[in-house]
Amino acid sequence: MRLYKKQDMRPGLLVVRGKHADAQVYTVKGLPEGNAIYLVWFEGLRKCGQWTDYSGCFKPTVEQIEYSINANGRLAGIMDVAEVTFKAA
Repeated sequence: MRLYKKQDMRPGLLVVRGKHADAQVYTVKGLPEGNAIYLVWFEGLRKCGQWTDYSGCFKPTVEQIEYSINANGRLAGIMDVAEVTFKAA
């Protein structure tokens, strides 16, 4: 597994916080603030998030991605973490 560095962190990046096969896959919301990044994930239909230290974030394996989708229904994508608003015409 590849350990990510601070310069790798960007919005939409998928990460895991452990090497075990049933590790939760998270999506990075934004650029690091100091040593912290904000991670987003889904638990069923509920979107969750938390701040964490960026160290210890790994590139997820296919097995970890499949586990998270099967356990939670979906992964958080870039549109789930984007700070975008639309104005009706």
